[in-house]
Amino acid sequence: MKRQSRLFEHIVDYNNIRLAFLKALRGNRSSYSAVNFCKNIEENLAAVRGKLTSLDCGWGRYRSFLIKDPKLRVISTAPFEQRIMHHAIMNVIEPVFDRPMICNSYACRKGKGTHAAVRYAFGRGKASPFFLKLDIRKYFDSIDHEALKAQLRRLIKDQRVLFLLDGVIDSYETAPGKGVPIGNLTSQFFANLYLAAMDHFILEQLRPCAYCRYMDDFVLWASSQVELKTMFAQVDEYVTRNLKLAVKQPVFGKTAAGLPFLGFLIKENGIFLLQKSKRRFKARVAEISASLSSGVITEEKAAERSRSVCAAINLARTNFLRRKVFGEGERLPALTG
Repeated sequence: MKRQSRLFEHIVDYNNIRLAFLKALRGNRSSYSAVNFCKNIEENLAAVRGKLTSLDCGWGRYRSFLIKDPKLRVISTAPFEQRIMHHAIMNVIEPVFDRPMICNSYACRKGKGTHAAVRYAFGRGKASPFFLKLDIRKYFDSIDHEALKAQLRRLIKDQRVLFLLDGVIDSYETAPGKGVPIGNLTSQFFANLYLAAMDHFILEQLRPCAYCRYMDDFVLWASSQVELKTMFAQVDEYVTRNLKLAVKQPVFGKTAAGLPFLGFLIKENGIFLLQKSKRRFKARVAEISASLSSGVITEEKAAERSRSVCAAINLARTNFLRRKVFGEGERLPALTG
């Protein structure tokens, strides 16, 4: 695969910086840092461009907080100015990251996403009697810096871009030489790229009946559980040796009994919500209702959030659940599953 050069000029182009600013602003317009940045927008955009051009970005200074979604996670967000820089970089190199991806890698890619991954798994489940579901233990915290940098050098030739990316990687660690922050835009793409070589190993060397991955959640299908146990041993060895990661306890199962994947339970006769996803849905609706009742949000904002919450689950058979939560008289968004 030919390595990409002449990327840096596109990253520091003023129009790209301005586009990156607009992307960083989405969902953050009312934050103090965004409002403050906008007071002198042209001057501040020029400063961002100057830092990128001089390769003196001062990466780091993360603000960290805990969320439970549904498990406890540490989210680390960069200052607003640096978020603009992350967008400026990814605007240009996202297509480069996409080149080594297999078709059935569904995270952080245009035209893909959670629902596309679940639809693929639903279709494959009808044709393959057994599945093996795997994911990585503490994935973002365990990504090895040197291994990630080596992967970037196989794709990118431009030394200034590599210097920028190395700076982002080195700005955070959970242990010496380990970890990328969950809250960074670049981290999502780093994490998705990191397992791309594993995808090719599985498809080209192990050759399961079918395979798909969404970030660090991945599923292999085969005609027997014996085949899958052999494949698991090889995947486990590959991931440990080449990526310096640890695979969680494998989940073997019959597709007829249902595959738990990305919050859904995929069966031969349809797609359903897992119990934990139902609880999460109810909790989010209750939170919206409480915010509306207390005057924190308007009815328009409550309706917008409700539509968003419903959109996340409308792939599954949830008509009864939504009537129960919203009330019999409530008009429901159209179902697609």
